[in-house]
Amino acid sequence: MLPARFLTVTLNPTLDVSTSVARLIDHEKLRCQGEQEQVGGGGINVAQVIHSLGAHCQAYLPCGGFRGQDIVKRLHADGIDCLLSGIDQENRQCFTVYESETGHEYRFILPGPTFSDSEWQDAIRTITQNLPSEFLVLSGSLPPGVPDHFYAELIKQVREQQANLRIVVDTSGEPLALALAAGVHMIKPSREEFCRLVGHTPSDDAAFVHLCKQLIAQGRTHLIALTLGQAGSLVVTADQAIKIHPLPVKVTSTVGAGDSFVGGFIWALAQNMDIATAARIGTAAATAALQTQGKLQFEKALILSMSQAVRLQTFDLP
Repeated sequence: MLPARFLTVTLNPTLDVSTSVARLIDHEKLRCQGEQEQVGGGGINVAQVIHSLGAHCQAYLPCGGFRGQDIVKRLHADGIDCLLSGIDQENRQCFTVYESETGHEYRFILPGPTFSDSEWQDAIRTITQNLPSEFLVLSGSLPPGVPDHFYAELIKQVREQQANLRIVVDTSGEPLALALAAGVHMIKPSREEFCRLVGHTPSDDAAFVHLCKQLIAQGRTHLIALTLGQAGSLVVTADQAIKIHPLPVKVTSTVGAGDSFVGGFIWALAQNMDIATAARIGTAAATAALQTQGKLQFEKALILSMSQAVRLQTFDLP
């Protein structure tokens, strides 16, 4: 059997519960409007988007307890090909509350199960024995018990087997810094994550581009997709820098928007589309996520149509 074109890694998957109330009021019993449950976690969100665009994407996740079994069952029902390793503790549950009177969204993120050394080492073995043909996506935070160098160690072992595999990292803090030191193809930090990485806040887009080019020149990554919230995003390579302006839509949920950008972007790259087209498709997928409360599976034709309306601005690089 041929390997998947994409493999996403989610070390701390979750069963997300979302609901809405008129207002959050201290010490009151709040009557909620209904409940939605969906599987979450950075790499899983990326896999959902890639799958809905029609590509073969496998999703790695550790599975523990009844909740872990439920997560896998839901993913299989969505048509997602899962790669699994076992853990002793139960997978986590997180929840989101949408405040309908204000449009505010409150996300409550639980830490998740604590891994033993043998469990995270088994995760690395499972992943390296089932590498994809084109893209490996390492996405999300690390659960308790997993060392900060997990992604870096995984990257090192992957490089020994498939030196040309394109590795994408979407995480933050020390795990991101260590992964960059190991060398990757692409990172997708948010504005806040990038500022923590470089140690200060750039004054404008040109300053962000300059710092991105410095990281690329140091050989740490080939491409940086920097998401700037309502200000859009920047995509920077050694010889190209593009500002992507957001599409004007009413936001109903921010869950998975950045992951959807990654999914749409690398799917487009795998179709041999250029960086600008990939940026448009990634932005369209992120925009669709902003209007979605539920599964991040979109109509391919809709994403391609939306991408045509995305406005780009190129920077003149020295």
